[in-house]
Amino acid sequence: MIKRKVYVRVVFLKVGEIDTVKEKYCADVFVQARWREPSLDFCQHLRNTKLDNYWDPKMSIQNVIDSKKKKVLKELTFGPNEEAYIVEKIKLSGNFSEKLELVDFPFDHQYLNLIITSEIPASELEFVEDTEELSTINVSCFVDVQEWSLYDYVDFVPYTETKLFSQKRNVNAKFPGISVGCCAVRRAGFFVWNVIVIMTLICATSLATFAVSRKLPQNRLQLSITLMLTAVTFRLMTNANLPKISYHTRLDKFILTNMFFNWLVTAWHALVTRFEYDESLQETMDNWAFVVFLISYGVFLLVFGILVLVTYVIRNNELETKLHKYEEKAEKLMGGHWKDSREKDHEKVVVKRRAGLSYTTPGTAATVSPMHA
Repeated sequence: MIKRKVYVRVVFLKVGEIDTVKEKYCADVFVQARWREPSLDFCQHLRNTKLDNYWDPKMSIQNVIDSKKKKVLKELTFGPNEEAYIVEKIKLSGNFSEKLELVDFPFDHQYLNLIITSEIPASELEFVEDTEELSTINVSCFVDVQEWSLYDYVDFVPYTETKLFSQKRNVNAKFPGISVGCCAVRRAGFFVWNVIVIMTLICATSLATFAVSRKLPQNRLQLSITLMLTAVTFRLMTNANLPKISYHTRLDKFILTNMFFNWLVTAWHALVTRFEYDESLQETMDNWAFVVFLISYGVFLLVFGILVLVTYVIRNNELETKLHKYEEKAEKLMGGHWKDSREKDHEKVVVKRRAGLSYTTPGTAATVSPMHA
């Protein structure tokens, strides 16, 4: 049996809220699948014929959670040499699941994927990116712009998988799939100013407990324990913004390190009371402890800042490389003016949005994915 190729094109018409806790995102998407149908070659007169009786890739979207609206349309098109293609168009609005990688949270970026699969084995079917029509994303219609920044490119990753439940009898068969996604980068400002900066001030304040006389250890311990409880409150606040994951995020590590630092200061204030028999030794040890804690915390903040900066640079280079490749592909398909015209359209949308006017966003169904009722 001849292996068929299905050419896939996806347009993200609108990307809504990205829910980090529930690991899902809301979107309006347009999916177009195109495949050859040799039996209809040179049959222009059959353009309006029903296509349900011809071969179908049995395509499905695997990671859709719920669908509010769904429209499906099939039509027959012809290439320059009268070769026939069946085109299936799907317009879908709903919520989609996405396993988020939160190791770098809140300095993370997430790929919002659309997982397209089929019940036909990979030996008979292959999903590939459509090289004749451009897949796009409507960045101007992004809803969650206060928390995320959306990159203006669409990426394709074909793969094969083994399904536990399938209509095919061969349980070892591989089935084709293709992951089509865009990339969203989290704006970390909220967590930097409301968690990291405040946590840093709380932890640095623990050094001020050294100003209390060594002869009043109860006052030192009271202040240190109060700061510890405040840090616990911030820890609980960050947990409310994350799903229940089994690993620590970058923000978790920062908060836990600060809490451990507070604990060390508290433990020192309890330990230094054991040297009351020698006041001179106690004073020297207490002074050196203050210096060591101060330098150690400064080094920790420096290392943390460097790690965040290095992660940002590496991530930015990776995403800019993908964006550059996408722009090259877009210019080949749409012409050299594509980037300039797209930037102008986005600027017009931003201006009208700020003015509170209604607008027609670039990349809507009317312009990129005509579907007839």
